[in-house]
Amino acid sequence: MNYAIILAAGVGQRMRNGGLPKQFLKLMGKPIIIYTLEKFEECEEINKVMVVCHGSYIDYMQNLLSMYQLRKTERVIVGGSNRQSSVQRGLNTIMEKGGGPEDIVVVHDGVRPLVELSTIRENIRIAKQYGCAVTVHSVTESVVITQSEEADMENFKKRADTWSMTSPQTFQLGKIAEAYRKIDKMEQDGMPLLDAAMVYAQTGGKVHLVKEHGANIKITTPEDYYFLKAMLELEENKCVFGL
Repeated sequence: MNYAIILAAGVGQRMRNGGLPKQFLKLMGKPIIIYTLEKFEECEEINKVMVVCHGSYIDYMQNLLSMYQLRKTERVIVGGSNRQSSVQRGLNTIMEKGGGPEDIVVVHDGVRPLVELSTIRENIRIAKQYGCAVTVHSVTESVVITQSEEADMENFKKRADTWSMTSPQTFQLGKIAEAYRKIDKMEQDGMPLLDAAMVYAQTGGKVHLVKEHGANIKITTPEDYYFLKAMLELEENKCVFGL
């Protein structure tokens, strides 16, 4: 069984819109979260979808699922206080509903609606083979890593060897659940563990990369919103003119 956990529990502080969280903002009459969920609805490899949502918007999310007739999305779960606790709640729900250790769980941001179906499929394939797959995007600028305001040559990294981590991040259920159990018992220091993939790596797992090439951006700022609008209009025009 292949599950998807769609993270939509944020309140969008950086969007500065003062209203709905960013995942519920509409583009061309449709909320961003629906564009994302429709990708997983369309992906034949995905069997069931769960949305992790802010507690104040559970009913709102349920109404959207009914309105857009998203059949694979079975449950809306109240999210935690941060990303990691929201992922854990999704994992716990899957296990409570009978998920097995070799089942696949695809964790994706609700505000990444431009993810390609081929990326989801490749995540599932790699996770089945190795236990973990993480989507990455090539870095187009030169990279310098330093904690000071100065840099030596050793602080510059080869662009060809540098990747930004996006989503989805995909795991065998038993392995990622065990990673979260281990991390709860470990003292936290050093780099903050902001993603499920970092939890997996911190507890000894090998992270396998899925390299994407599309515009799988995360909508976090007003500028991102207008970029997404332009991309959706481009896709619509391609359909209209048969391009």
